[in-house]
Amino acid sequence: MSGRVVRACFLFTVFLGLLACSRPAEVETTGFIVDGLQVIFKDTPGNPVVAGGFYLKGGTNYMGTRQAGIEIFLFNAAIRGTKTRTKDELNTRLESMGTSFKVAAGYDYTGLTFQCILDRFDPSWDLFTDVLLHPRFDPRELELVRQRMIAVIGAENDQPGRNVRRVADDLFYEGHPYGVSVYGFASTAAGLSRKELLQYHRGDITKNRALLVIVGDLDLQDVTRQVRELARRLPLGPELRLPTLAFDPGRPDLAVARRNLPTNYILGLFTAPRPGHPDYPAFTAAMRILSDRLHEELHDRRGLATDPGAGFDRRIANHGYIHVTTTRPDSTVMVIFQTIDQMILEPIPETRLKHALATSVTRQLLENESVLNQLEQLALWEIVGEGWQKADQYLPEIRSLRPKDIQTVMRK
Repeated sequence: MSGRVVRACFLFTVFLGLLACSRPAEVETTGFIVDGLQVIFKDTPGNPVVAGGFYLKGGTNYMGTRQAGIEIFLFNAAIRGTKTRTKDELNTRLESMGTSFKVAAGYDYTGLTFQCILDRFDPSWDLFTDVLLHPRFDPRELELVRQRMIAVIGAENDQPGRNVRRVADDLFYEGHPYGVSVYGFASTAAGLSRKELLQYHRGDITKNRALLVIVGDLDLQDVTRQVRELARRLPLGPELRLPTLAFDPGRPDLAVARRNLPTNYILGLFTAPRPGHPDYPAFTAAMRILSDRLHEELHDRRGLATDPGAGFDRRIANHGYIHVTTTRPDSTVMVIFQTIDQMILEPIPETRLKHALATSVTRQLLENESVLNQLEQLALWEIVGEGWQKADQYLPEIRSLRPKDIQTVMRK
């Protein structure tokens, strides 16, 4: 099998959990509605950095095949100028304040975020809302965005590491909204017109689809006042009704694609729960332990593979994965199944579990130092999970895990 890209969709009866950050107990987070716009505000006393994000719920499930990728296109075009500021004028102003914009794309949402220093929040907020409400959509800038989108989509076919992911998703999520790339199709990006973007901006960026998240050392009343001004200028839109995303990938399947490559790329996918599921904490821990064991067995001890590991995605209809690059695929896959069987049949040693859990907790606490990461996690838990409030429960549940919990979830 040398010189092939192998996509193996292993449908294990185990569940995935999402890596998510917990908030320090002394920090207050609150959720509320302002004139029909859903808001989450996290106060971070003493932090000199502020972040904000505007998210559209639905993702590929909302856009469908015909419009897949339009929201990423729209937000990337929006940050290239407004009706009152050209791209250069906007960028000059942002750079002078140390403010940055970022487009956030997922299968269940699309978002635009910003980050700034505390004393530049008001002017940064003004630019952020100007971009949201009054994008210029300059034809020359649209062409640049179009070419970049087409290049990104093309890379999913040209780069083996990304191509194996694309084909695995196509196979695993066949007939499901996730079977379409968040970037859509090259043909869609190539044919998307300025008129279509304007129509989508007017009709689909609505309060009923939106989630606004703000994290920073800010006064709640001031935030509410500024949010109300934004909400006043957004249309309410129809109530968001999305098809259920639960799915059954069916029987185990295998896709093999021949490529003229010096090695083989293997990716196995299996079903997993969304954040908030009872098995979620135990499975996140199990995946991290499995990843470490695969690296030890395949790389350190046997020299069969490079960069072996296991992990999980962050979707409503979720999956876990095992990835490996190897010139000896048959032996490698055999060791993968042996390693999984060992975790099913034998309890994890207490000392090893404690080390894995301590590493997980430390990693998340370090990640939580960034206000932008805190913002993204709040949005993720609210949209993909079962509410932002459940993020608080995750770390205590992780700390309370025992070897039997890992073994139980691996057996499911």
